Amino acid sequence: MRILNIMKEAYILNLKRAFSNRIELFTKLFGYPARLFMIYFLWISILENKAFSGVEKSYVLGYYTVSLFLIQMYPFIRKSREIREKIFSGEIVNYLSRNIPFGIVNLMEYASTVTVYFLFAAPIAYILLGLVTRVFPDFLTLILFLILAFLGSILRFLIWYVIGLISFYTHENIGIITFYLTLENILSGALLPLNLFPQQFQTIFELLPFRLMLYTPVNFLFARTTFLDFFSVLFLQLFWLIVVFGISEFVWRNGLKRFTAFGI
Repeated sequence: MRILNIMKEAYILNLKRAFSNRIELFTKLFGYPARLFMIYFLWISILENKAFSGVEKSYVLGYYTVSLFLIQMYPFIRKSREIREKIFSGEIVNYLSRNIPFGIVNLMEYASTVTVYFLFAAPIAYILLGLVTRVFPDFLTLILFLILAFLGSILRFLIWYVIGLISFYTHENIGIITFYLTLENILSGALLPLNLFPQQFQTIFELLPFRLMLYTPVNFLFARTTFLDFFSVLFLQLFWLIVVFGISEFVWRNGLKRFTAFGI
């Protein structure tokens, strides 16, 4: 019961902060279509020069419309840096002394930020998707997509959370952030839809969790998928969520031992 109250209070508090931070919200809302139009022009030029054979323009433009919407939902990199600062400044002691779950508070901050962003940015994304691709997903497809997109985003959050916690073991995590960001951009489909890579690479992508964060949920909107496809993706997402959550708990508990023992 206490955990639920903490979750509720943390969510409401951060929700108010997210609504009050109008400049950041405006920047995201303005930046989304601005970046998107640059991608549109780039890909229209690429496709006109037939750099990728057999690729439909509506699919590529629709893919980036949705993927960029998901990418901008939350400042994952900044969150990892904030966690590092709280560890090195000793601010994390405030959570420990008051027995406040550090992970829960961060998760609720994520949830509130995403809620506000979704309320304002989702209509823009839906309208742009219809204008550019003439694709208007039916209600059921939209709901299933939102479930996969939400779980994929949670998986992404947990990995960035772990990267922040690695600060228990190292003085600086910027190198890890840079390396992982490059890896995630390629393997999640943020830079290029994964089905445009050679088949050998796609076999590797299937074994890794990164595609579940972005490519698989987005592709669900455009590919002819069945309920069996949906549940197989759902199962994989839940599996990787459990794995990464277990890793985060391990890193947190062992990190606290170093924190109390050596005063990092």
